[in-house]
Amino acid sequence: MKELKKLLVILTVAMVSMMTMAVSCNTPEPEPEPEPEPVLKDYNFDLFVCAVKHGGMSQNKNGTYARSVPALTADQPRVEFTGKGIDITQDYTLESITKGKYYYQVPQKATGGFVKFHIERNAAGEETVVEDSEVPFKDNTYSARKYTHAWVGDSTTLVIIGTASKATKIIWTKLKDSDAGLSVESEGKFNITLPEGFNAFSTAGLLTYRKSDKKLYYFYLTKREAGQSDAATSVTNIAIINPDNMQVESTTAVPSEIMEETAGSAYGELMQNMIMYDEADNMYVAGLITVDGKEMGVLRRIPAGSKSFDASWNGFPNPEGKLLTVQYLGNGKALSYSRDESLGTKIDSKSHFYSIINLSNGSRDRVKFNGADLQYCGGRFSQRSVVVNNKAYIGVGGETEGEAEATYPTIYIYDCKTGVVEKGVELSKGFCFDIIRAMDVK
Repeated sequence: MKELKKLLVILTVAMVSMMTMAVSCNTPEPEPEPEPEPVLKDYNFDLFVCAVKHGGMSQNKNGTYARSVPALTADQPRVEFTGKGIDITQDYTLESITKGKYYYQVPQKATGGFVKFHIERNAAGEETVVEDSEVPFKDNTYSARKYTHAWVGDSTTLVIIGTASKATKIIWTKLKDSDAGLSVESEGKFNITLPEGFNAFSTAGLLTYRKSDKKLYYFYLTKREAGQSDAATSVTNIAIINPDNMQVESTTAVPSEIMEETAGSAYGELMQNMIMYDEADNMYVAGLITVDGKEMGVLRRIPAGSKSFDASWNGFPNPEGKLLTVQYLGNGKALSYSRDESLGTKIDSKSHFYSIINLSNGSRDRVKFNGADLQYCGGRFSQRSVVVNNKAYIGVGGETEGEAEATYPTIYIYDCKTGVVEKGVELSKGFCFDIIRAMDVK
């Protein structure tokens, strides 16, 4: 009996051992950790310059040129424009909508519709424009530059808003973007009327889609007369729109002490960034009020869960002049591009500069490199800064006005996490530097 028990024990141990080995053999080995992706692996930077004077808002007829480069770091060769790049002067505008690798706009050339295109760079570094799609207007028609926009939901629906009938009516068009190209999904006119004593709306206004409540926020002006007018006589309004059926759910006038005009009311965000969101989906809008006859910047906030401005909050106190662009950097900080009124108010005046805003208390500091402020720039209608992959790429000057010798336009790179600024690539002399765009290459 003892021998039998001993044999059973031996057999049991053997069977358990074999089962353990089988389980071990069938257990998949852990997959190796993926390699971290290189910074900006999927991006090109498209750079736009103008000859003689700064462009934007049809200011420059001397020539607008674009180049696409793989990186903007200091180890890159100087970006030359003489005899290189694409001349877009006749066909396209500086003002454009972008998504992924594509541009969307009502072009300079007369097509009677919207176009979608991209800039392609070959192995030799030569650029060409590839037009991917064109869709004609239906009933609603738009002029180059004079509209605002927002991507809705999954970013395949593009909403365009502008004005018609001498800026007395507000029209909208909903476009569908797919691999097959652009198509007009629907269009219409808002039932928004001018109040007594007001005779025109702003040409474009500002439009944004807020993900947390899935609504469109349309900021538009009511004006005493069409065209450029005194900001103090305008009223900013907010329309809340359901993007599913494009019905206006509410309209509210903004008190003038909060904001007289939004930035970019004539041409939306086709060139410059005036609206931003933080991690909590608080919305920030750049605007202006008139102080002693001068236009001074304000930065107002619509808190998450609210549909109106917080009257007690201004992220741009004690301004030197106009606030032109704002971009969120993360961690409660924003990059601003603004103007010092005392140094000039013309488009090409070298009075524009960059600051970092602390949104928790409204304090701001000039962007510096090696302890010195970045130089003042010409170009009121400029967006020489782009934020991608926790880096802000900031372009400055190179204009020759009032100088004995031109300097090289230069990119500076601000690390959004550490605040460290390094010098990046230079651009060739002799051109006015207006735009940086980060474009996906996929």
